[in-house]
Amino acid sequence: MLSTVENFFIRLLRGTVIATASVSFLITLLALLYAGYAWYAPDPVPNVPGQIARLRKATDPVELFKELFPPESSVVKDTTTPDGIPYEIGRRSESDAFQEFNKFLDLALGASFDNAAQFSSWLNGNDAIPFRWPTAIDNKARLDDSNIELLSKSLLYDYAKRLAFRAPAVKAVSKVKPYSNALDALTAATPPSRAPYFLVWFYDKLQGELRVIAQEFQEERNQRFALRATTPFALSVAGGAFLYFIFIMFLFLLVSIEASVRTLATSAVPVGSQHKMSVHSPSIDDTPAPAGSRA
Repeated sequence: MLSTVENFFIRLLRGTVIATASVSFLITLLALLYAGYAWYAPDPVPNVPGQIARLRKATDPVELFKELFPPESSVVKDTTTPDGIPYEIGRRSESDAFQEFNKFLDLALGASFDNAAQFSSWLNGNDAIPFRWPTAIDNKARLDDSNIELLSKSLLYDYAKRLAFRAPAVKAVSKVKPYSNALDALTAATPPSRAPYFLVWFYDKLQGELRVIAQEFQEERNQRFALRATTPFALSVAGGAFLYFIFIMFLFLLVSIEASVRTLATSAVPVGSQHKMSVHSPSIDDTPAPAGSRA
């Protein structure tokens, strides 16, 4: 039978083992779950259509006017009022944008583009306006705004409509002499395409914003790669925690076996059995007296 002190330490050991084993087993499960997530989590997908509002802000004619005209000009002050023109989802052709640009030029300056062929050459000719975008965010197989080429045409049409909306404000300053230089800069032929500056400005801003979006997407991919690279470490943590769980359970099993063996060993001989034998067994000195003799 185990003593009180031994029973206390066995109970203490049992509680410690259960707590430690539970924690190690929980760590094993969490590490395995993390490793599964790190390895099988989906890769980031470019979502350029989700950035339409951002691209529209970057190509807002308001930013063009702020760049060319002084802050005190009425055309800049009028930009505090939103144009309220919604973005139209759908495929747009260059001729649609051509018509809207001519509307702007006619209302603002009493001018127009010479012909559609010249306008098309500015966009697609040998000396076209420089416009490049990262292929990582482009989905050429799609026929929506995920396709950067189609998206650029839709945004060009949107930009032209918003320019036409601001045409009256430009017309109001067209006769103010201090603003003549700004008006000349607005329509100045810009190398290498010799296209008007307001057209080159649009593609420059759109190209710059698309590059920023591509950089952000690359950062997401890098984070995904870094997450996947932690999988071996998570598996090693899970393996180490599980080995510790097995080790501590094995030690507890040995201690439990040792305690059980001692208990069985002490309970095999009943308590007081040796005392009873010594009472009833005859002593060497107790020699029986002869029959008829007296003490």
